[in-house]
Amino acid sequence: MEKTVNIGVIGCGGMGMSLLRKLLACDQRLRVTALFDPDSRSIAKARAELGDSPKVCADYHEIVSMPDIQWVMIASWNSRHCEQVVAAFEAGKHVFCQKPLALNLDECLRMLDAWQRSGKLFNIGFTLRYSPHYRKIKQLIADGNIGSLISMEFNETLDFNHGGYIMGDWRRLRKHAGTHLLEKCCHDVDLVNWIVASRAARVASFGGIDFFTPANAHRADEIGVRDDGKKAYATWNGLIRLDPFTSDKDIVDNQVAIIEYENGVRTTFHTNCNAALPERRMYILGSEGAIRADVLTGKIQMKRIGFDTETEDVSTDSSGGHGGGDAILARELTDSMLNHKPPSVGLMEGLESAVTCFAIDEAMDSGVVIDAGVYWRKLKALEVRLQQA
Repeated sequence: MEKTVNIGVIGCGGMGMSLLRKLLACDQRLRVTALFDPDSRSIAKARAELGDSPKVCADYHEIVSMPDIQWVMIASWNSRHCEQVVAAFEAGKHVFCQKPLALNLDECLRMLDAWQRSGKLFNIGFTLRYSPHYRKIKQLIADGNIGSLISMEFNETLDFNHGGYIMGDWRRLRKHAGTHLLEKCCHDVDLVNWIVASRAARVASFGGIDFFTPANAHRADEIGVRDDGKKAYATWNGLIRLDPFTSDKDIVDNQVAIIEYENGVRTTFHTNCNAALPERRMYILGSEGAIRADVLTGKIQMKRIGFDTETEDVSTDSSGGHGGGDAILARELTDSMLNHKPPSVGLMEGLESAVTCFAIDEAMDSGVVIDAGVYWRKLKALEVRLQQA
């Protein structure tokens, strides 16, 4: 057991600091030693919270080269994940990285190679995997309550203000964040990969930017302001706050997808960034029953097929956007840092989620059904090369 674990933080924005705050509250043996963020405003906010003891570094290379740092936490823009994660592994550090893993398959494969060569731990920020809500659903299925899984649907429809934030933030550009599916919905895709327990075989998808356009800018004025004076579509705070209707952007604000898995299970997915009724819902159908759930309300219902069966309320007490997963992630990450416990969700799960997203977005961009096996064969070829090295 480590007496003290020194952490280097790369990226001090909202997501990074939110988890770090929970992590430091878990155990006083965890200590932030160094910080790097290219935006001075983020550094100033982090130092106001953490004090003057963490060293502010000029770049991420300085952090990963510090010999007294055991763990590196990365919460930078998605386009920087690959280079920073690889550098940390090559410097002999354990790594936590926010989702998604990376922006393309080549980057994912570089990270896989570096991780396997390093022998270090890697944890990805798939917060939903830690939620009691989803762990309950996984257990219900594993226990055979609805028989063999046949098909399911899932969604992530965002409150209109959340959508406005994305469309005016750095996430609006693929070169920084990847696609909307990859950036925002990759841990929804991870959940389904986990629940189905298979890899995507074929995918199809359609999407577009149909609401957040200049022609609809009048909607913000028509809705008006919230009781705190903040304008519609602009209630979320961020360092980049462009008008979501007129900003330059190349992501979609709505998308649907069909996924057929290698084990024959079929799923559909729907996301939309302008919802009056936000949901993060699943409807799962098995050979002997069904599960219907929404993490935003915490509700889970289950019913077996039959004339006299009743709908059971099997809800957990977790609700909200992440269903209570943030605190559990922090506790389990603390255990990894102090006791070297392997994480519940690691690099392979991050890679499989990203690859599924790559295939879906290729289908959307090309307008054809995509054979996801092409991606898995490239992954297999890398694994063979690594075994032979």
